[in-house]
Amino acid sequence: MSELLEKIHSQIEAIALALVTMEGEDIPALGEMLNHLGEIEACSQTLDATTFTALTRALSAYLERVILRETADMAPFAAGIEHLQGFCRSLKNGVAYPSNLTDLFSALGAQPAPPTSADTGSGATEADAAVTPESVPDDLKHFDAPSPELSEEDLEIFSGFVVESLEGLESIEVSLIDLEQNPEDNESINTIFRSFHTIKGVSGFLGLERINKLAHRAENLLDKIRSNEINVDAEVTDVILDSVDLLKKMVEGVQNGMESGSALDNEIDIVPVVMRIEEIQAVARRGAKPIGEILVDQGSVSPRALEAAVALQKEAPGRKIGEILVEEGVVDTRQVAGALREQKRSGLRKRELQVKVDTAKLDNLVDLAGELVIAQAMLRQHPYLIAAGDQSLAHTLGQLNQITSSLQTMAMTLRMVPIRSTFQKMVRLVRDLARSSGKQVHLRMQGEETEIDRNVVDALYEPMVHMIRNSVDHGLELPQEREDAGKGAEGMIRLKAYHRGGNIVVEISDDGRGLDKARILEKASANGLITDDKKLSEDEIHQLIFHPGFSTAREISDISGRGVGMDVVKKSIEKLRGRIDIQTCAGNGATFVISLPLTLAIIEGMVVRVGDERYVLPALSIIEAFRPTRGQYSTVEGKGEMILSRGRLVPLIRLGKIFDCRSDIETPWDALVVIVEYDGKRMGLLLDELMGKEEVVIKSMGEMLKEVDGIAGGAIMGDGRVGLILDMAGIWHLAMA
Repeated sequence: MSELLEKIHSQIEAIALALVTMEGEDIPALGEMLNHLGEIEACSQTLDATTFTALTRALSAYLERVILRETADMAPFAAGIEHLQGFCRSLKNGVAYPSNLTDLFSALGAQPAPPTSADTGSGATEADAAVTPESVPDDLKHFDAPSPELSEEDLEIFSGFVVESLEGLESIEVSLIDLEQNPEDNESINTIFRSFHTIKGVSGFLGLERINKLAHRAENLLDKIRSNEINVDAEVTDVILDSVDLLKKMVEGVQNGMESGSALDNEIDIVPVVMRIEEIQAVARRGAKPIGEILVDQGSVSPRALEAAVALQKEAPGRKIGEILVEEGVVDTRQVAGALREQKRSGLRKRELQVKVDTAKLDNLVDLAGELVIAQAMLRQHPYLIAAGDQSLAHTLGQLNQITSSLQTMAMTLRMVPIRSTFQKMVRLVRDLARSSGKQVHLRMQGEETEIDRNVVDALYEPMVHMIRNSVDHGLELPQEREDAGKGAEGMIRLKAYHRGGNIVVEISDDGRGLDKARILEKASANGLITDDKKLSEDEIHQLIFHPGFSTAREISDISGRGVGMDVVKKSIEKLRGRIDIQTCAGNGATFVISLPLTLAIIEGMVVRVGDERYVLPALSIIEAFRPTRGQYSTVEGKGEMILSRGRLVPLIRLGKIFDCRSDIETPWDALVVIVEYDGKRMGLLLDELMGKEEVVIKSMGEMLKEVDGIAGGAIMGDGRVGLILDMAGIWHLAMA
């Protein structure tokens, strides 16, 4: 029976993981979930648990409706999977599942089945009987919610609560994983406790009773952990994470209610999670050693003195046994309360005054600062002022330049946020992936305080999810394989962020197998990406994994292997004007290095001239610039003009020809060539002049011109003219068309 339940559990976890990582309408992923549900239903037939089987069947039917596009609402399905997880745990423990599923079956469009002995917990004791309306605590039977008709002042308060609560819940996930790995970490316990305590307090003030009750129960559990009455194990971690998930949904429900003017309470059933918290505390009360016994074992208190203290406690139930022992002079205060005082001291943080500003106002401030920089540059290059030759005026213009530059830098920093929030989301992902794949994985983070434009942070999340999924599935070996290879059973994934020049660099590395070059070449040859006689550098071989549909996985797993992901990663990074490089060593893991601009509002580039026109080449795309010799220039049949760069021929592209502007120089050996890279491919751009490196403010080309190939945007130069910012992907497309 236990093996069967473990099999069911693994199938449910696979579905839950797929739900977490699914993006958009992923039909293959939905099909995999349907297959898992079919296996769960088949296994459940032997359990004689009709309600469990009926729920599985209802979820399968609902998922089929989603696949057939009869509905797009995945919320009932996600709720059903959560209940399926809890139901499976109840079956494993031989206890009844403490939740009424009538509303869930109704949302799924199905009818519940009559429960059997397995549903109600045949192995349960009298104390573990099914949760009935009478057994549910009184404060969980009815919840009042604030009126959806809120004033402007109320909306501001509720909005602040939503933002702070979601931030606090994200910090709980990270601290909880740290605590699970190091149960003695008092700072992690305090961080989690403070977050739940804050949510409980503010939600109570705002009348959000359902949120308040769940946060209060979770806070009580953390208090037991702080007092060493409960040890942190997988079960405790799971129930706190489930509490976090429910709280997130309820807080998001508050936000949706404010935006739509509907109810702020989305009526999520918190009873199952609350009852699990209560059961953990009940078990701890039955099995944990009281503090009095610990003091007796240490020899600090005699058994007779403890009995006397217990008698006093019965007369005053609100008093703690440690306080009584101290007041009676039986034990030293430091022995009982020293650790608690130190814990409180470590928990205190200096609060800095902060002002919350709407992000739209910050964006406007950045735009205005950019306009000011442009106006200042135009003023400095005005011919009348240059001709004046007034030293005092030049000095004043220099001061203006410093002030505007500082103002622009300050405006940009206001929109910068630590990358910590994105890193923290990976903690939960790695934990779920490890459990699903059967691997032992430890995530180590470095540089979480590194700041980056908030728009870049949001766009970076999806590529990181893809890469970490691949690292766990393809990179890291199973524990036995690692031990056979002389490694520790636990694999390591590292996330590292730091500034380098004007860019932010994010490294994602693992200590697994590394990239298999022979396997990559074999697969690339089979897919027709390369010919057998083609000589590729090591970097070019690594870049093959970014081709659409490319995968070296020998079989498809629940996590990856369909060849979808790495091409999306590269396109997402390049859309942010970044690049991705790979460093790997067979048997010692791989490191993916992502370089991104700090902000999307300013670009660092090389200003070049072709005839009377000026263009801006993104600095990250440039490999080298040189004046070629006659010997470096050649033509190749079927490929056109080529230029020799670092021992290899690359296509030579005349910008003047592409943009239909007259160039001053026709012969390549009298002009300049800049070698640029796009998607692992290099090309040489033929130019008249390099005018210098500049940071320019990016301007949109507007709706009419935003789809023009080869142009990523515009920039107003110092003389007031517009310089076009080139898009390497578009240039390549135009040249090869």
